[in-house]
Amino acid sequence: MKVGILGQGASGIFLALMLKYEDESIDVTIIDKNANPGRKLLATGNGRCNLGNKVIEDNSYNCEEAKAIVEEFDVTKQVELLENIGLLTREIGNLIYPYSLSAKSFVDYLVEYAKQRKIKFVNNESLLNYEMFGDKVKVVTSKKNFSFDKFVIASGNGSYPQLGGSTSVLSLLTKKGYHVIDSKPGLCPIRVEENVRTVENQRVKCNVSLIIDKKTVYEENGEVLFKKDGLSGIAIFNASSILARSPKFKKAIIRLDLFPEKSTDELYKELTALNVISQKSLLTGMFTKEIAEFLRKSSGMKNLYIFTPSEIRKLALYLKNIEFTYKESYGFNDSQVSIGGIKFSDVDENLESKTEKNVFFIGEVLDADGLCGGYNIMFAIASAYRAHKKVLN
Repeated sequence: MKVGILGQGASGIFLALMLKYEDESIDVTIIDKNANPGRKLLATGNGRCNLGNKVIEDNSYNCEEAKAIVEEFDVTKQVELLENIGLLTREIGNLIYPYSLSAKSFVDYLVEYAKQRKIKFVNNESLLNYEMFGDKVKVVTSKKNFSFDKFVIASGNGSYPQLGGSTSVLSLLTKKGYHVIDSKPGLCPIRVEENVRTVENQRVKCNVSLIIDKKTVYEENGEVLFKKDGLSGIAIFNASSILARSPKFKKAIIRLDLFPEKSTDELYKELTALNVISQKSLLTGMFTKEIAEFLRKSSGMKNLYIFTPSEIRKLALYLKNIEFTYKESYGFNDSQVSIGGIKFSDVDENLESKTEKNVFFIGEVLDADGLCGGYNIMFAIASAYRAHKKVLN
């Protein structure tokens, strides 16, 4: 049997390995428009390749279908799979990484292992079309034609176009009658209405709350990085995905609590004491000069040094509730995952097309996305597992 896979990312490569593990005689070809396999994998986890997460929460994925697929082939089973092919992992908190903590080493090993199993890698070829001929699938690329018994589309979505991300395959699938949710950037920085240019490249540890139309929909402790026109950091990335999943809203607020471990009253008492001790603005004893001056001005403090009791009260309340108004998300160039894709209603429980026999969809091409923390690679591998048994039959 000949199986063609479009896409040399995590879902495509792991599907190929699963198929070969079950039946070494299967002829597997993976096609990709990039020059090298696994390009997007190289960028994950800041180059350390965050593979998974031991904790799955309600909002870890955008839909129950994606969550159920991952829960079926969870992180424990995925770690076992990796060990079976010689890739050891390590835990850092709830996160799973390659033992090498190197995405490059991980990808290099994965590709070499696949080639040793006689999996064929065809690069620098873009999909132009595919057509059904009886039970066969004729695939037309920019360079040649292929004929497969089964064809699996694992081409990803629009995020990271500099690494090969594209919505071109989804456009083709739309023409073929599939129901495709328009792609939006997720896990990316956001632009805000307020002027934050003076604190560009500064960082603060805080609690981040996302309020959509006056309702708090997400909270996370983390680090926020100020950009010249907005906010960045893992908590902000997660907020951007939740915003993209919620297209119909009037107003969104990102609220920062710079002292989540203290109540407003506790912070007021501490600031009052520090106000007596400090010979300069007490804020510079807690933050960088740039952040301190930004907080002083934006909180309405007029004095440069000693504050009045009423100002201290106002400052304490402000530091617990700094609000930024959402303007828009950054684009696909700064996006780690795409929100949108093929609706699960167009595929069966094995991720085979309901309208085209022997055509399957796995990974990010589906309308499935996860938050930061290894969730998207987990879905890529789990969706490959879900499909591989049916592909074999």
